[in-house]
Amino acid sequence: MKRYVNQFKTTFISFVSQGISPEKLSLAIAFGIFIGIIPLLGATTALCTAVALLFRLNMPIIQAVHYAVSPLQLILYIPFLKIGAWFSGKPFNYSLAEIQDLISNDLWGTIGMFLETNLYAVLVWLLASPILFALPYFISLLVTKRIESKKAKI
Repeated sequence: MKRYVNQFKTTFISFVSQGISPEKLSLAIAFGIFIGIIPLLGATTALCTAVALLFRLNMPIIQAVHYAVSPLQLILYIPFLKIGAWFSGKPFNYSLAEIQDLISNDLWGTIGMFLETNLYAVLVWLLASPILFALPYFISLLVTKRIESKKAKI
């Protein structure tokens, strides 16, 4: 039993400490923010997990960051949809509360109603992706390198 506990501890510690270089931490933070604000409600956890596994990033960091920015996802959801609607040429005059009511009354009908607009919203998100990814990456890289250099001096 003790062997299994030690093996679990070793596995857990390597999982938590995976990707802790400044570059990898910055990537995890940037991807957490970038994916955390995608205008696809309910898809961010799976997307962050896939990215963390693909790039061998720190899973707890990317998930914590993506959960921390989830209020920002809700704030940006309607603007992304409105810009997406502008691209699609369809009018969009719904509030988040109205969308929530539509979803609670008819989930699949609402998904069908907003599918094209939501796809255009994701396109807008992708067009903004160089800024949405690069800005958090370079800021967090500066911060993590500064922290690492201060730790090295101690």
